[in-house]
Amino acid sequence: MIDYHNHTSLCGHASGEVFEYIESAINKGMVDIGFSDHAAIPENIRQGITMAPDETELYIKNIIEAAGKYRDKINVRLGFEVDFPVFDTFDRRLFTDERVDYIMGSCHFLDDWPFDHPGYVKGFDERDIDSIYLDYYAIIEAMADSVLFDIIGHFDLIKKFGHRPGKSMDAVIRRIAAKLARAGTVVEINTAGLRKPVREIYPSASIVEIMFQENVPVTLGSDAHSPDEVGAGYAEAYELLKKTGYRKISGFEKRKRYELTIV
Repeated sequence: MIDYHNHTSLCGHASGEVFEYIESAINKGMVDIGFSDHAAIPENIRQGITMAPDETELYIKNIIEAAGKYRDKINVRLGFEVDFPVFDTFDRRLFTDERVDYIMGSCHFLDDWPFDHPGYVKGFDERDIDSIYLDYYAIIEAMADSVLFDIIGHFDLIKKFGHRPGKSMDAVIRRIAAKLARAGTVVEINTAGLRKPVREIYPSASIVEIMFQENVPVTLGSDAHSPDEVGAGYAEAYELLKKTGYRKISGFEKRKRYELTIV
């Protein structure tokens, strides 16, 4: 069992110490725990959302030190969750930094609208829902085209508050999936949606089916913002993966992907 989506208090909206997340993972029988805290975004929208640029090295130091301390008990992986399009506040040298195990790409903004922020949910009432979805998936497709990322995080985050498109997005999703498969980019099975208003894993079962049909590799993440959330919802995630046909999940070390068997 692995969990590649865990945050730290540096992002401003997570609680607990790094060692508490690690020990939670150990107690749940995990072999890998990955930290992918929110990489810095511009100061005017950063408060309570991401670390600051000058905290990046502290974050790296904290995870590397923890990895050394726990090396005999669990693999601790260092990652970043990077918003796409990539903000100038993210040091692009981190894409080739040998200390980094993986980079996760995510989309939390449509232009200047933080669509997944509870304080801005009314934005869904001010726009056409199909246009919102198409704009969102255009960003996900551009993310896939960039080939910058090892993992695509919470693929259909746009559904977080329960808003659904009026028309099928399957053709767009399948096109993106084919691109991800060709690049060997991994899609995260993210259980945080079970704890949100949508009450559904990211991505949905129908999207996971498309990913499987297109041979897209997957990994697992709880999107934990507190130690008790590590591995939360994994029974449902494993059931979804096995029912779909997946038998392997992906891990990373130094930007190199490896596979683990689902048990």
